Amino acid sequence: MAKLDAIKTIVVVMMENRSFDHMLGYLSLPPFNRTDVDGLKNDAAWLAQFTNYDNGQAIKPFLNLDPYDMPDDFDPPHERPNMAANLGALQNNFYPMNGFVSAIPSSVSTLPDVRKLVMSYFGAEQVPMSHFFSQNFAICDRWFSALPAGTQPNRLMSMSGETMIDVNHDILPSQDLVYDWLTAHGVSWRVYHQGIPFFTMMLKWVPEILSSNYFRPFSDLAGDLMNSSPDDLPQVIFVEPTYQDAPHLGFATDEHAPSGVSNGQEFLMQVYNALVNSPFWDNSLMIVDYDENGAFFDHVSPPMIPTAPQAGAVWSNPAPFISLGPRIPAFVISPFVKPGSVYHGILDHTSVLKLIGEKFGNGSYSPLVDARQVQSISDLLNFDKPTANAPAAPALDTYLAKRPPAPIGATVPTPDTNLKKGFQQAVSNLKQSGANINHPKFGELIYEMDNPPA
Repeated sequence: MAKLDAIKTIVVVMMENRSFDHMLGYLSLPPFNRTDVDGLKNDAAWLAQFTNYDNGQAIKPFLNLDPYDMPDDFDPPHERPNMAANLGALQNNFYPMNGFVSAIPSSVSTLPDVRKLVMSYFGAEQVPMSHFFSQNFAICDRWFSALPAGTQPNRLMSMSGETMIDVNHDILPSQDLVYDWLTAHGVSWRVYHQGIPFFTMMLKWVPEILSSNYFRPFSDLAGDLMNSSPDDLPQVIFVEPTYQDAPHLGFATDEHAPSGVSNGQEFLMQVYNALVNSPFWDNSLMIVDYDENGAFFDHVSPPMIPTAPQAGAVWSNPAPFISLGPRIPAFVISPFVKPGSVYHGILDHTSVLKLIGEKFGNGSYSPLVDARQVQSISDLLNFDKPTANAPAAPALDTYLAKRPPAPIGATVPTPDTNLKKGFQQAVSNLKQSGANINHPKFGELIYEMDNPPA
């Protein structure tokens, strides 16, 4: 695709665990009333159709004014069985989307005011960077998570087009990732990570994460973008936030509950500012998506696009997934999108791989990705009238001033899920491979974990 030659730098940012309606559904409600966005509605028939019930209580979508925290460490489970319960029983190839509250185990919370938070949504004031992106770039209101499953399977789908697992594990099985594909195709790439990189849970990547130039701290991003020559800047850049479920310093910025979304909004502002203030903005494409919906309500039934286990996969349930997962928020930020536009084509995480295959692989990423019945990111790009000047991001000082202070020392989540166990094992992997308190990227975290406050 010759027009893709105009794009020199692709930046990919994957956040955590929020649904489209939860983050962007407000756009179709007053005062915005956008008829081009398939979001929330407030008419009686629509509300009756999507009311969820929990212990006899009817719960409709409602505005959440607190973007800073979730109470009682509230993190609704969202593994494959939980997702199936959230969607409800399939009827004529449609899910009723009616099990988001009732599927929450009592062990997570028995409090009605906490459980109903999965039906909440934010407004523009609660998600200022998301709103800014929606007004100035393109949003996708038919971007679905690749699988109705949890974090690891969806991130593996996003980074390879297939997954060897269907539920979270403590250690990720080894499988080829887009990193391997890019290297094999002679495409330069880099990961800028704010905390522990996600694929520290895949053992073969630990040596690279520790010492190679492929993995650099997030604090280097702005300077590298500003000071690199075109020949030195990677063609594909992955930017990772600080994960809530990982041992970390300071704020978690991935927006994963029980964290609020304010820290993630700041993180997205920082990534955006680094790109638009660099010499590379005019030829760049930034993609922001979320791994899955985190059990938060969305009203759109996922398309019946199946995913079967590939050879060598070890799934807890060997049956294929019969549909995509729930919708997630997604933004395409570039001079090559129409400001304030909405793309309605069906996308999932492999749509990014399709774009990469088109640009760097003579039109093909892999037979599996090529055959997947979703569109490519390239389908929403417009090269005829690129936006000359990037709009300035909103100031978030007043918004961020209302959040709680940053934690002191290391936050080490209780390892009560396989994902949290995997991240803690990732720290052990780093230490076993030579990282200590003097390591330039991980030394401070290791020191704080080994020396908790008395």
